[in-house]
Amino acid sequence: MSDVHRSITHVMVLLQHPADGRVLTVRHQPRSWHSPGLLTVVGGRLEAGEFFDEGAARELAEETGILISPARLEFCQLVHLHAADGERVTGVVFLAREWEGEPYNREPGTHSELVWANPAGPPDDCHPFTHEVLRHFAAGVRYANVVAPELIGGGESP
Repeated sequence: MSDVHRSITHVMVLLQHPADGRVLTVRHQPRSWHSPGLLTVVGGRLEAGEFFDEGAARELAEETGILISPARLEFCQLVHLHAADGERVTGVVFLAREWEGEPYNREPGTHSELVWANPAGPPDDCHPFTHEVLRHFAAGVRYANVVAPELIGGGESP
């Protein structure tokens, strides 16, 4: 394991379909440097000056066009990832069960499609971190430690 430890904070939103409980994921373009062709949950890095819920609402709007007040996001999960490359990611996950509008791919240069996924049986082509977030969500786990040796050199984790 590297002696370099870089800590970043990610905020994520599980937009949960009211009819069947599936959650919205985004598929990264094949040329993505950290998740080529893989599904990730909606989200990204927390920006300077943002609170967790504000960053999550911003990411949701940027990626899917869904505008939601941060106050309408429900805290869902805290995930602490230790990647083999020394990166440490704190993932703060929120849940949105109600919203207005239809999500669409607002970042076609980054994402190739939106996919509704069953969190209890995440697709095989999920990024490993996303797989764990979905699996823990389905099990009702609100805090999880994740060690991901397969993320060596992966840089940013979704």
